[in-house]
Amino acid sequence: MGQQVLQGQLHTLEFEQIFQLSQGNLKEALVGELKALDYKPKSRKGYLYASGELPVMLIAHMDTVHRQLVQHICYSEDGRVMMSPEGIGGDDRAGVYMILRILQEAKCHVLFCEDEEIGGQGARKFERSSIRPEVNYLVELDRHGGNDAVFYNCNNREFIRFICSFGFGEARGSFSDISIVAPHLDVAAVNISAGYYNEHRQHEYVRLDQMEENISRVREIVLTSTERFAYRGLYSSPSVGGFGGEELTLWNMRFSSRKEPKPLMELSDNARLMMGSHEMGGGRSH
Repeated sequence: MGQQVLQGQLHTLEFEQIFQLSQGNLKEALVGELKALDYKPKSRKGYLYASGELPVMLIAHMDTVHRQLVQHICYSEDGRVMMSPEGIGGDDRAGVYMILRILQEAKCHVLFCEDEEIGGQGARKFERSSIRPEVNYLVELDRHGGNDAVFYNCNNREFIRFICSFGFGEARGSFSDISIVAPHLDVAAVNISAGYYNEHRQHEYVRLDQMEENISRVREIVLTSTERFAYRGLYSSPSVGGFGGEELTLWNMRFSSRKEPKPLMELSDNARLMMGSHEMGGGRSH
């Protein structure tokens, strides 16, 4: 069985349940899991947060793009690959699982966000909250592949060297929850590979061996003592593309004219926005 590839166990959740539950039910189950780990979680509309002891915050999102809940989970013969005919939702249920495993040995702050796939709605609700944990950096586990480290518009080279010293390769990405949370908290952040592939597609699959390997590597990272890494944005001034110091991202772009242009055509409910090979979610929301 695929679970044999994984070395740890959860307290209240079964491994496969993380991939099978709806976003709302997963959020409720995560409250129980965090309490079992001696956290005092705060469940709010849009996110689930719990304060930790180590000055690092781990982040993942609870939603997936798949409209049908996972009913059947299949494993490769060697147990290292899992997928589902309904779409496994490794983006980002793999990240949720990885965080729960890491928290068993490293009591970091943790943030689980809702509705990342439609523009980081949960992260934006967290941004508007009064919660401002004192942390040295953020680690999101929401990147495809097995060895990527994505920093988006955070350009703290000292932090990038620190993360890549654990064997990760710097890669490019378009958006994740840390695109919102990192500038909000003014702290450096990275998105690490969670072992899933073909995200946003029916034939998405998860490499359990890579997921397990990165659990170990991220655990090593967060247990390494560091100073605070400040957020240094690529576009933090108007002269290089920002708007009055505001971070320029896909989600906060505004038209400079008073009237927004009219759409050229109506979009169907099945429309999708693609950036390269990455599907961003429902096209109508963008």
